[in-house]
Amino acid sequence: MAEFLIIGADAAGLSAALQIKRKKSRSDLKVLAKGRIISYGACGIPYVLSGDIASAGSLVHFTPESFREKADIPVETGREAVGLYPETHEVEVKDLDSGRVYREAYGRLLIATGAVPRRLPILEYGQTGIFTLHTVEDLTAALAFIHETNPRRAAVIGAGNVGLELVEALHRRGMSLVVVDILAEAAANWPQLVRRAVLDKLREKRVDFRPGTAVESAERRGKEFILKAGSGEIPADIIFSQAGTRPATDWCRDKLRTLPNGALLIDAACRTSNEDIFAAGDCASVFHKVLGAPAHIPLGSTANKLGRLAGINMAGGRLEFPGVVGTQIFKFFELSLARTGLSSEDALRAGLEARAVSAKAKDKAGYFPGAADAEVEIVFEPGTGRVLGAAAVCSGNAAQFIDPAAAAVTAGLTVRDLAWFDAAYAPPFATVWNALVSAAFRAAGF
Repeated sequence: MAEFLIIGADAAGLSAALQIKRKKSRSDLKVLAKGRIISYGACGIPYVLSGDIASAGSLVHFTPESFREKADIPVETGREAVGLYPETHEVEVKDLDSGRVYREAYGRLLIATGAVPRRLPILEYGQTGIFTLHTVEDLTAALAFIHETNPRRAAVIGAGNVGLELVEALHRRGMSLVVVDILAEAAANWPQLVRRAVLDKLREKRVDFRPGTAVESAERRGKEFILKAGSGEIPADIIFSQAGTRPATDWCRDKLRTLPNGALLIDAACRTSNEDIFAAGDCASVFHKVLGAPAHIPLGSTANKLGRLAGINMAGGRLEFPGVVGTQIFKFFELSLARTGLSSEDALRAGLEARAVSAKAKDKAGYFPGAADAEVEIVFEPGTGRVLGAAAVCSGNAAQFIDPAAAAVTAGLTVRDLAWFDAAYAPPFATVWNALVSAAFRAAGF
């Protein structure tokens, strides 16, 4: 029996393994992974496709061999968890090489299986020319197809932020694009400020975007695909399905408490509903400080933090995670787009009274070469002035606006507090009145 068993060998799993090894150096620790490639930066996948990053190999932090050499922790790959038996402290595992199914006993278990792509029933996944970019293996297969066939027409299903990053990458490769989404807007889960900027950029780049459209079928005709969507047909040489992800918990969700989407419910110590089973990363929930409730916000930054915390607590520690406020950022062509906390729509759904105020300013002194527009929107409670959220759009780095806003949301500050925020100023980097402070001044009624 393994004293500590970890299922999953990416951000959360390996972060936990390192902490367990550090605190319990002589413990029996075992890590199992379904994939052959472990510990890689999935968020960098679109940038390999665009050419910003030289190769898929650049995304890999550790191989099983290099991780064992660094940390003296073996990782067994090609091992898929297929069942959970908490009553006997066992996980049912399938050896993907031999097909053998066996049980692995544990003292304490960490589930760090991440998320898997949502698959559309109308697509024949695995067919040459149809891809979902989720893993390094997916990326390698897509790059090989592109190099071999030189596709000129691409269809992208899904216009969330990952799908949009892919759209930019394919556009830079010179492909003509049709983007289809069943939802009414691109970046539909983002604040209106971001959604508006994305739509404007899609139009500027002459990307054929078809919102509110479901793909009904896809068939191969000779060397091309024909997608039936809405009332028309879309010819394409290559198809990318980026319809979001779901927690990879089908094998264990009937034994543990979950959110409706299957994300494992955890407490502040990363424990699940079973005291000897922990969870972290994209397969797990996380406490949202503004909503005051668990949410599913799959992000690499959170996976690393919670994996570290889970490992410490599995080894006997008593750390608690205070929660997140949903801070995110992505690049879309020349734009940097970011959010934190709640949008106006989020606040309405949560039953919170909220107002939104925005302001525009240059991202550096207006007379300095390269100065560009930045716009920030702040969402706040009218009575208390408490900052509930913010969004930022600029052609520089939106993190300079969203990170202070995230700190304000985390700390429960008001728009008055934020209005007097002592932001850094120098002409090459910032204005005297930046867009975040200006929006806070308007919100405070100064």
